[in-house]
Amino acid sequence: MAWVEVPPAAPTKVQGTKPLFVRPAGYVAYVPPPIPAAVPATVEAAPEPEPVVGTLPGWWAGFRRDRARNKLQRTLARVIQISQDHESNGVPSGDPIYQHLYTKALELCHGYFDEWHLNRDNVEIEIPCMRQLRLAAHPEATISARKAPVALLGLVGVIALPLVIGAWCGLFGVGQRWIMHLFGG
Repeated sequence: MAWVEVPPAAPTKVQGTKPLFVRPAGYVAYVPPPIPAAVPATVEAAPEPEPVVGTLPGWWAGFRRDRARNKLQRTLARVIQISQDHESNGVPSGDPIYQHLYTKALELCHGYFDEWHLNRDNVEIEIPCMRQLRLAAHPEATISARKAPVALLGLVGVIALPLVIGAWCGLFGVGQRWIMHLFGG
């Protein structure tokens, strides 16, 4: 549906009023100024791009893709349920069971992504449960951050914060004394 622009209706003239502006008889509302040499004498038409066939799936391909996505979701839900069952039974993170489940889920996702020509790099963005499986399979990935710089920064902050506050308060007092001295207080 296209947007149709309708100009407003002309106002009706009220009896006994004078117009705000008196226009001459040959007045034209708007005439665009001529632009010399704006359009070249010969305009070559750009070639029409060739339509790309097969970029949008038809209804049958869309139906098949929806069914394949539902199948992937059901299968991943089963894998996640198995993983949660093992977790409730006390299997520690990093166990070969979790690694096997993560590998199986990753193979399922990559197969689906390859079949439907999707980007394989965004598995965890597209399917959030894959992060849960990865962390259960490889727990060392969560401990890779070093805690020493954070502890050192905290220690420096604990020591430096009182010093900064003291200097600020001292300078505030000095500034107050200068203002009182300058303005005769």
